[in-house]
Amino acid sequence: MKIANNLGGAVARKSWADLAFSGFLVLTLAGVTALLIRPSATPRPPRPPVEPGFPAEPAAFPSARAVWPEAVVKIPAWSFRDWPLRPLARMDATQVLMEEVAEPGQESWLVAFNLQMGVGRPLVSLPNDKDRDEHQITAAAATDGAVAWYRTVQEKSGTVGELWTKTAAGKAVLLATIPGVTAGRDPELAIIGQDLLWSFPQGGVDRIPLAGGERQRVPDTDGMRIKDWPWIGNEHRLINTATGERITIRAPAQADIDCGPDWCVGTQTVATATERVFIQRPDGSRRTELPPWVVSPLGLLGQRYLLLRTVPQRGAPANGNIPGSVVYDVETGVTATLTSRYGPEPVHGPVGVANSLIYWATSDKATEPPKSDIKRNLVSSASAYQGADIPEKYWLLDSSAMNS
Repeated sequence: MKIANNLGGAVARKSWADLAFSGFLVLTLAGVTALLIRPSATPRPPRPPVEPGFPAEPAAFPSARAVWPEAVVKIPAWSFRDWPLRPLARMDATQVLMEEVAEPGQESWLVAFNLQMGVGRPLVSLPNDKDRDEHQITAAAATDGAVAWYRTVQEKSGTVGELWTKTAAGKAVLLATIPGVTAGRDPELAIIGQDLLWSFPQGGVDRIPLAGGERQRVPDTDGMRIKDWPWIGNEHRLINTATGERITIRAPAQADIDCGPDWCVGTQTVATATERVFIQRPDGSRRTELPPWVVSPLGLLGQRYLLLRTVPQRGAPANGNIPGSVVYDVETGVTATLTSRYGPEPVHGPVGVANSLIYWATSDKATEPPKSDIKRNLVSSASAYQGADIPEKYWLLDSSAMNS
């Protein structure tokens, strides 16, 4: 589920070298299990596995950095020009694709940011026409050196979606335009071999060669959406396009549900006219209604890690370090805090979701005055709003590395 929410030339490379992220906090867990074997005349049937339960009450859960130290790194929130940087997608084992958000009419870049070295490499210059209302990238995919992204532009005829890719020579190429799209209803992208595949929330999987060519609808995918390729599906069924396996989804009546092959997350209106979040298997088993302090799901990443927005319950202490968002491992029951309203870290603020990546603000503060109008205006606006801060750096949690 997506619920949910750079740099050019030699100067950029030198500036990026200053952006180092902090080392990992390594948490080592050790345990010893003692087995007592007693003879018995009558063998006992094996016990069913214990299924993890969701915490009934909010608490100061351990931070995600403490639970999954190998999966969390610090990345910059700003380019050397003080333009915003946004994570988009994992490229490979060491690199993350990031977008530099430009001032209108200015040249900006997609950046390959190396998580181990803490430096970014300009990848491709992004077209930026000052005479058009061009929006930020809202979906991206990257694999085996190939990169593709989606954004919307505002034309006289309405909102138009654009799908782009990068050539081997490092030039941005427009692959396809999709008229009549709705901003905020973004496609799911997947690079499969030499093709880019995508599907919008209304369904239907389309394909186009990365080298350019004709856009085609993948047969028998009308009304279906990309889930976790080769899985596609809708509210009623899931299909594995590689094996032909089919799964029927058994959901509660009048529920808004999103399923992958292993888990579903959804919301349902209960008798009190309030919405409650629930999780279940696609076949309806292991259905669990989450407590009222869980407000909404923000993502189900890797068919295992549930990202949730939470609120303190009535009467909770003002300095209770109650989380504002958590990650819940549906397989083990482990719950970790992403952001909390009180305490030095994590800090209260928005959480971004990009494919398998989750990112949120660190407590780092700027050490120099803003160098760009974008940052200067954001700082001014944030200060006017209850003295809020804007992120100087992000924590980045990669769900693909959480169970490695």
